[in-house]
Amino acid sequence: MHSFRLLILTAAALMPSVQSAFAGSNPKIAPPGTATPWVQLAKLSTLNPYAPRIGGSIAISGNVVVVGGQYNREAVVYVMPKNGWLNMLPTASLQASSEPGCGSFGYSVAISGNTIVVSDPETYCFHGGSGAAYVFVEPPGGWSGTITQTATLTASDGATGDSVGESVSISGDTIIAGAPFQSNGDGSAYVFVKPASGWANGTQTAKLTATDVAANDNFGASVSISGSVAVVGSPYEPMGTNDYGAAYVFVEPAGGWANATQTAKLTALDSAAYGPLGSAVSISGQTIVAGALNSTVGSNQGQGAAYVFVEPPGGWSNMTQTAKLTAAGGYSGDQFGESVAATDNLIVAGAPWFSHSNNDLTSPFFHEGADYIFSKPAGGWSTGTQSAMVTGSDAKLGAYLGSSVGISGNTVVSGALFNNYSTGAAYVFSPYTPQ
Repeated sequence: MHSFRLLILTAAALMPSVQSAFAGSNPKIAPPGTATPWVQLAKLSTLNPYAPRIGGSIAISGNVVVVGGQYNREAVVYVMPKNGWLNMLPTASLQASSEPGCGSFGYSVAISGNTIVVSDPETYCFHGGSGAAYVFVEPPGGWSGTITQTATLTASDGATGDSVGESVSISGDTIIAGAPFQSNGDGSAYVFVKPASGWANGTQTAKLTATDVAANDNFGASVSISGSVAVVGSPYEPMGTNDYGAAYVFVEPAGGWANATQTAKLTALDSAAYGPLGSAVSISGQTIVAGALNSTVGSNQGQGAAYVFVEPPGGWSNMTQTAKLTAAGGYSGDQFGESVAATDNLIVAGAPWFSHSNNDLTSPFFHEGADYIFSKPAGGWSTGTQSAMVTGSDAKLGAYLGSSVGISGNTVVSGALFNNYSTGAAYVFSPYTPQ
């Protein structure tokens, strides 16, 4: 999963400002009969040929997008121009001062307000480290130029190959990082709370585990936090002899985060082997969405699904889904749900293996990828299909749009890990507004 990477050019070569600018040609938008058309506002690119494959991870908060990838020594930041999103290059490069150049810096990213978290689950070459999360606080001059970390967060009991930071999330002053390969793949997750004096190098405030975790469950493969509630995906949690997956909910105690086991376990009522539920998770307020990228939909094996869980009136407890979301017009092998993101009223799920050509190997759209957007119905979340589907204006052969997704307000961002044959890209979408 993590491979050796080439060295990159200096960040100064990456910092041309916003390209002038067109918002991109009109991409394919909502299929006929869907409720809300969405359009592409911008394509976010990098010109650095030695830092390929941005788009493997992505996050957005307000007018700031952060994008990571594979084989990189950096994550890149894009700040929306005053007049709105335009096709552009990065405004800033985030780099770890101690990064040796052959880990997986940028494998997972997260942002909340003026704080960005970038992970390196390997830390050192060829699984030589336990993993770490790097915290970047916005400088007084804004997200511009080359920036090194404010703090490095590690696990006090970390061991070689734990992959701390395989997944990261931040909400306010609290960061959570998954370590899915700890203890023979049992996995765990670590919570870090910002000290009163500000972010500084340190170890966890709390360690989260599951009561029924077992070898190779990969608890911590995905994490998300919103306020005082965290959710951790465990995609290979078995039910009987099959791997169905689960998501675990943790509610912060009155006295603050401390070592704990779950408050609740979330499972899918119609789980199928190799779903696996929890391969991606996202929480916003009282809503949790968990991806199951290999789920069978109808006769389509591996089309994928996403499951929505809404907090009951009495608080989080063991439960099955409130709703199941699938893609109308999807195909076998789309892997819908490989990435998910949620707000209170919107959910987006990436399907990076989607092809308009129904997986025709000769098509120029083979594995272009797609994002599916779901608007919350007036009566609350219910089983259904998308209100809109988007693809990138130039995301074609093997782009894998939907490798990562993020959402803030009515803006969706999505990574296309292999767009432009290797460099990758990210795309910004919003609902169409008539002029």
